[in-house]
Amino acid sequence: MRHEASPGKQGEFPRPKRDSAIERVPEDLREFCIQHGVGYYANRNYWLCTPALFEGFSGQILTAVPELNADDLAAFGYSSLGTINLWHRNGRHFIFSLDVALLMDLTSRTRTDLPPHDLEEIYRAAGVEMPHNAVELFLEARSTPEDIWNILLGATSADSYKAIYDDSGKALTPQLRRSLGELSENEIYFRDRNAARNTADHYQKLKISEAVSRVPDEIYYSFAVEVGGQQQIVSQTIPAGVVR
Repeated sequence: MRHEASPGKQGEFPRPKRDSAIERVPEDLREFCIQHGVGYYANRNYWLCTPALFEGFSGQILTAVPELNADDLAAFGYSSLGTINLWHRNGRHFIFSLDVALLMDLTSRTRTDLPPHDLEEIYRAAGVEMPHNAVELFLEARSTPEDIWNILLGATSADSYKAIYDDSGKALTPQLRRSLGELSENEIYFRDRNAARNTADHYQKLKISEAVSRVPDEIYYSFAVEVGGQQQIVSQTIPAGVVR
C-alpha cells in the first residue's frame, strides 16, 4: 500500500490512550499510522484517518442499531464519495455511506456465504489438490476475523475508483475533481440524496462535519443471515441518533 502523503503531512496518528477509539483498531495498523501518519491514496479518493474524526458519528448516529454496540466501532478511513470504513473490535467490517445513510455489515455477508459450486475447479486452477474436507474448511474459514490490510488494499486501489460511473455512463470522480476541485483533508464529494439521477452536477464539496450533520432521522441497515442453509439479505430502517 503506497502512502502518497509524507509522514505527518496530512495528519499525525496519536498513540492510543486506555479505552480510546484508537485501541479498537488492529495494533499493526496503529503502528503503521503512528510511523507514517495519515493521509490520502488513490489520487485523493481514499483517506486513512484517525478514529477520532468519526467518533461522535458512530457513538451517536448508530446507537439504535440492533445488536451492535457503537462503542465497539472505530473509523479507519473514508472514500472521496463519503463511504466510511468502520472496524469492530471483534474483527468485523462495516461501511456507512453518508449520502444515502446506508450502514452495511459486510462481515455478515462473508460469514453466511455458501461454498462455491465450482470449488473443485478453483482448487484445480490454483494447482492444488482439493482436500476431502474442502467444504468444511471453507465453512470454518468464514468465522475468522477480517484482514484489515486486505480491506485497505482494495480501498486504496486507484482502479476501484476508475470503475465508478454516473448515470450518464461517465467516470464520476474525474468529473468531480474538474468541477469541484481536489479534496483536502476532512472533505468529501457529497451527493444530493433527493436528486433523481446520480450525475456529477448533483454533488458538492463538503466538510465531513457538514455531511454528517445532514444524515436524516432514519438510516438503512443491511446485513446477511443464514436461513435454511441459504444466505438472505435483510434490510431494516432504524432511527438515527443526533450528532451535536
